[in-house]
Amino acid sequence: MLYNLSPNFDALDLQMDEIYRNLGYGNAMPDEVTLQTLLGIVEHAGNICRPAAQFAFYPLRLNGNKLLVGDVEMITGKIIAGYLTQSTEMAVFVATAGLEYDAYLQEVKKGGDIYMEFLADAVGSEIAEATVRHVSAEVHKLASAKSMYITLSYSPGYCGWHVREQPKVFSLLKPDTCGITLNDSCLMHPVKSVSGIIGLSTIPDLHVPYSCEICGLQTCYKRKVT
Repeated sequence: MLYNLSPNFDALDLQMDEIYRNLGYGNAMPDEVTLQTLLGIVEHAGNICRPAAQFAFYPLRLNGNKLLVGDVEMITGKIIAGYLTQSTEMAVFVATAGLEYDAYLQEVKKGGDIYMEFLADAVGSEIAEATVRHVSAEVHKLASAKSMYITLSYSPGYCGWHVREQPKVFSLLKPDTCGITLNDSCLMHPVKSVSGIIGLSTIPDLHVPYSCEICGLQTCYKRKVT
């Protein structure tokens, strides 16, 4: 069964501190001009943004660093596979800030204001991540109804899971129904979109924080260690 979500923008748990981190401020606050500009972008996003998501549940089996999700074999690597050793089911998902926000980003880019483009890009990333959190909340509700627990979400392109695996995620869904397509380079359109997986298990305490210290991806924008 496919679950389709169209959350209202105001229902998203948008986290401004994550936007600041995406911009490189770490735990510091941006200057007042930047803060006001960001708030203006978020307000505009609230007027135009149409977030969307889709997910489905599949049985899961592990074979070393490989996941067998339904009939699809995913090679996630040892980091992600290690977090899923207790999982017996998998929620596969896609989530997006939407075509409308993508069009807004294109308008900003055409305007030639690099500063504004940089800020709008960071806001878009957080809208997509907030949509993923909305998906996780819905998966949690459904998992709880059958006395199961969930892991954090994991996505192709991070923690050793190559982005070329993304078509495998798409093969288990119908992401075009919420406006998401995949190009030949395995990149998504709209650009502010996320695909991934969430593990389910009858064993509690699966919500282990991301271990950035064991991941070699130095350019990850969510990296929390130096």
